Amino acid sequence: MRCAVDTSPFILDNNRKIKHCNLRGDTHIISQHFNREYEMHEFPYFVPKEELEYNIDYAKSMVEEKWIWSRWREDITRGHWTRNKPQAERIAAHGGNILEICVGPDGGHFPATLMVDYNANIMINDLCPTVVMEWHSLLQRLDSPPPNVEYAAFNVCDIPLADNCLDVVSGKAAIINVEGSRDKALKEIYRVLKPGGLFVFDFNFITEAFYNQMPRDARDIIKTKYPYLFWDTLGVFDELGFSQVETIHCDDWNNANDESTLADLCRDLGISLTFSTFYRYCVK
Repeated sequence: MRCAVDTSPFILDNNRKIKHCNLRGDTHIISQHFNREYEMHEFPYFVPKEELEYNIDYAKSMVEEKWIWSRWREDITRGHWTRNKPQAERIAAHGGNILEICVGPDGGHFPATLMVDYNANIMINDLCPTVVMEWHSLLQRLDSPPPNVEYAAFNVCDIPLADNCLDVVSGKAAIINVEGSRDKALKEIYRVLKPGGLFVFDFNFITEAFYNQMPRDARDIIKTKYPYLFWDTLGVFDELGFSQVETIHCDDWNNANDESTLADLCRDLGISLTFSTFYRYCVK
């Protein structure tokens, strides 16, 4: 069942519940396919509940500065979710069991997918337990929480689900942010998809043509420190065996005005980087 969502009842006060349309549904739709034991707290943990040392400050800031609440408010009450509407419509139309990987504070595609189909069967995932906890906390505070959303903290390089159990795997800014082997993550995604299943993802990369125009010293330094930024980092993708792959070029963008360690390095080297962005819709 689809729900036409009226965003007018949403309340922006952080201390009050957000209202939504009332729906009921089954729970634990996707988690029945877990293929190993896990720690159960508010939701399943396949990683330690405590944040890794390098992630503590990030997680603390996320909670104290209410990143996820702010993003939900921007996406839903102010209509920014429509930027992901084309992807969400394809995800919802495919339907079935949907896994949103590496969801992060931005939420990936799942807020928009909920707006298209509030009854969608979605599991939201991140390696960072605080990310999943904050989304769990926010959505459970809705007057009518989305009825078929599940939560799990695990590493997408080692997905704890059975083979051929998912209809959709979705990731926005996910593959480029994988911690660990991107090749392993892509292979895991392919493994858990059913035949006919859909993998939706975007990717930002530096093209070979732009790389060849860069000063040799600068490009060697950047490719050594940030090897995952380049056109040749999805080599295993072509070996996976997807029956259909649709690639849609989105835009090009430059990091000259970014605030990041990469942008700082580029400024030290006297250059800026131009990235190309594409979406892929891949059918197993």
